[in-house]
Order: sequence, then structure tokens, then C-alpha cells
Amino acid sequence: MGQQEKVSTSLAGAVSEGISASLAAVDAELDRRYPGDPGTRQPVHTVYVPGNLFDAGTVRSWGDQALAALDEHAPDASSFAAVLGLSDALAEDVHARVRAKLEREPIEDLRVDFEDGYAGADEDQDAARAARLISEAYRNGTAAPYMGIRMKCMESAVRDRGIRTTDVFLTGLLENGGLPDGLVLTLPKVTYPEQVSAFVRLLEEFEKAHGLDAGRLGFEIQIETSQSILATDGTAAVARMIGAAEGRATGLHYGTFDYSACLGVSAAYQASDHPAADHAKAIMQVAAAGTGVR
Repeated sequence: MGQQEKVSTSLAGAVSEGISASLAAVDAELDRRYPGDPGTRQPVHTVYVPGNLFDAGTVRSWGDQALAALDEHAPDASSFAAVLGLSDALAEDVHARVRAKLEREPIEDLRVDFEDGYAGADEDQDAARAARLISEAYRNGTAAPYMGIRMKCMESAVRDRGIRTTDVFLTGLLENGGLPDGLVLTLPKVTYPEQVSAFVRLLEEFEKAHGLDAGRLGFEIQIETSQSILATDGTAAVARMIGAAEGRATGLHYGTFDYSACLGVSAAYQASDHPAADHAKAIMQVAAAGTGVR
């Protein structure tokens, strides 16, 4: 070992203590706003099924259709390798894993849709039925790991309907055995942080009505309007939306087609790799980084 250097200091310990004390509020704010990733499972895809079409066999039906497509276009490892450009050695393992996944768990995250995809005649009945079927699926082991609904947004024209559907669905879950651990709610077409705050109030009132733990109900914010990315004052509204969720936001979903249409991108170019989509998703990623919001 070389010669040890003499280490000298000039400042009293009180200086460091004083600086730490002055930053105590900032330390607490960092811990509150940026807790980091929760470390729980994150699904790789979300499937939307219209509320009037969802039934007890939906998850298995999608898996069977996917298996049929695999059998038609890539029935073995060699054809699978040719389709995806994989080496034969790698394709052998991947093909087996894909088939096993489709047999065991074809959908990881399912949203019963009562917004754009919904075309039913009786939304109350369909929401109550969705609650019953999802509860039964969790009891009998046929559920996707994550399941829930996308209600209508908080804009004035459909707000009351969205609130009622949320109430019918959540009440139905409680009447059929309780809220499943994999429950997910998705709030679409958010334009102002105040709409997120309003949805938080709705969930708070539901929790109080049923004696649930405060914060039991979380939700995703769907980003599909230009106002959610850039507010009128030039700030990133999505960052304020995460704050407005008061710790209940679990994820951000990017709505490719509505967002693209909002910017005047024609239908032929409305894709997730369009530059407009790249910009929106980059803002979303920066806003959510470190917050625990996926």
C-alpha cells in the first residue's frame, strides 16, 4: 500500500447538519413523488373487448384463435424461425414457449370496454354482467392476471354515464366476492388534471361508502388528447395529472388513433411509430419516470 494521505477538513459538523435540515422538505417530497418502480409484475399487452361482447369464454377464445393462427403460419420451430428471422436453435425454445404461453395465459391484461369500443343497448346490465363474470373468473382460475374496465371519460357529455358505470361495476364486484387483486380501471380522454382529481374524488366516495381502505382503488390515465401532453400554458399536463391522482395512478396508456386524429394525422399514418406518437410517448416516459407509474 502507498503512503496514507493526511485528511483535513475546515467545516464544523453543524454545517452539514444545517444543510441537511434545509433540504428535509425536498427529501420528503422526492420520497413522496418519486418512490421508484413498485417491482410488481407488468403486463406486456392490454386487450380491449367491448362490454357488450365480453363473456366467460373470452380469454380462452382469444388463446384458441391465436393457437390456430400459430398452427397455420408457424406450426413448427423451422417455419417459426423463417417468419421471425430467428436461428433454428433459438426458434426451438421460443416456439415452445409461445405455444405454452398461449395455452396457459393468452391474455395478461384485459379491459372490458365501455368507451369507444362499446355498442351495447343496456350499459347497466353489461357493466353488472362484466363484474359477475370477472369475479367468477378469478374464483375459478380462468381470469387474466389483470382485468377491469375502461369507463367513459369525465367530459360533460358522458360524465354521468361514466360515473354510473364505474359505480355499477365496482358495486357488482363487491357483491360477487370483493375486489380482485388484479383489478384495473382505465380513465380515457383526459385533457385537464382537474378531471383526474374528479375521478379521485369518485373513488374516495366509493371507498367511504363501503368501508374500504383509503387508496384501495387505483387507475390508469389514458393519454389520447393533445391537451394531456401540452397544456395551454406550455407545461406538460401529463406530469400534473400524475400529481393530481394523489398516488392512485398505476399507469399511462397511449391512445394511438385518437391522439393522432387530434393532431390531424390522416388515418393512413396513424401508427405507434409516427413522429407524433414518439413525441407524446417521450413526454409520458419523462413525466412518469421514478414515480412508480408505469
